[in-house]
Amino acid sequence: MAEKETYEALPAGRSLEELIEAERANLMQIQGMARVLYDVLLYSDDDDGTMHADVAQVIARLIAESVDALEKIVRRFKAGEFGPPPSKGSGGADSGSLT
Repeated sequence: MAEKETYEALPAGRSLEELIEAERANLMQIQGMARVLYDVLLYSDDDDGTMHADVAQVIARLIAESVDALEKIVRRFKAGEFGPPPSKGSGGADSGSLT
């Protein structure tokens, strides 16, 4: 039987934009570390270094795509493209303040 997926409530007093920006900053730091790891592995003396460097490069690319997606979400949110949050009447967990 599959476990029910649960979501943490959003921290009180923080807007959706602030939360997304915090996650974006974290992803950008991880992307920077993956780029450094790529350079280190690419020029290492290890026989598998180049292969591992390629993996680090893919990680950095995927993180960059996530950062870009978050930026687009923030722009759409600011433009009012998202409707009101879904009704909580169906027993859903409290998602916190979105504004």
